[in-house]
Amino acid sequence: MDIAILIVVFVACLFAVRLAFELIDSYRKEYRMDFTSTARELNRFFVNVAPSRIVLIAAIMGGGLGYLAGSWVLAIGLALSGIFAPKIVLSIWKGIRSQQFDAQLMDALILLGNALKNGLDIVAGIELISTNMKPPISEEFGLVLNAYRLGKPLDEGLIDLTKRIDSRTLETIIYAINIQRDAGGNLVKTFDQLITTIREESKLQKKVSAMTSQGRTQVYFLAAFPWVLAVVFYVMAPEMMRPALENSYGQIAILVIIVWEIIGILVTKKIVTVEV
Repeated sequence: MDIAILIVVFVACLFAVRLAFELIDSYRKEYRMDFTSTARELNRFFVNVAPSRIVLIAAIMGGGLGYLAGSWVLAIGLALSGIFAPKIVLSIWKGIRSQQFDAQLMDALILLGNALKNGLDIVAGIELISTNMKPPISEEFGLVLNAYRLGKPLDEGLIDLTKRIDSRTLETIIYAINIQRDAGGNLVKTFDQLITTIREESKLQKKVSAMTSQGRTQVYFLAAFPWVLAVVFYVMAPEMMRPALENSYGQIAILVIIVWEIIGILVTKKIVTVEV
């Protein structure tokens, strides 16, 4: 009977180990594909830093912070989180670049509209944007122009632009341009209408942003208040707070709290953000 139990346990352990290795191998392949995709995306956004270097820097910084804090749990947790650093960097940089692009979009639209009024075609207008305006909008339209010169249809190049830049205004402009080019409509009149519409939408967005500013402020306050309170308690009564920082279970609890607070911030921010 004991031998039978040992055999069953041994087989179960072998199955568990094999399953674990298969899962690790599957995740490794998926991560490698994702890693390659992230590297391509970073190049498309003119970030000349290899993802492997970003992972290494993030791991060293995380491990160093954990070491300085005297917590091996924190050091290991932050170091391992470095594998997600390229995706995080890409997401943050894409958001920053999209905001910068949006801020320049009205000027680019006016320049393109004036080019059409002066008898130039839309390709010449895009060339004016890529040569006369500052990055990132000049770089992005430069990519569209290069793709067009290499043989890609202009409408496909413009649609690719909407995939790189997260902007509803840009999507509206690109689809309006493509529809008018296919239908043979008056592009000059279309651009005048687009400029008027985008100006009104910009005014509405600023009004909505002002109305929801209180909600965003509350999110930041609620996120920062517990940690400010923890620092105050640590200064006033360090003997009460020190066990949570020095004990492994306390450190794990703090990491869990940080993760859940980040989730709470993201969810709350999504609630108070109103898209026009």
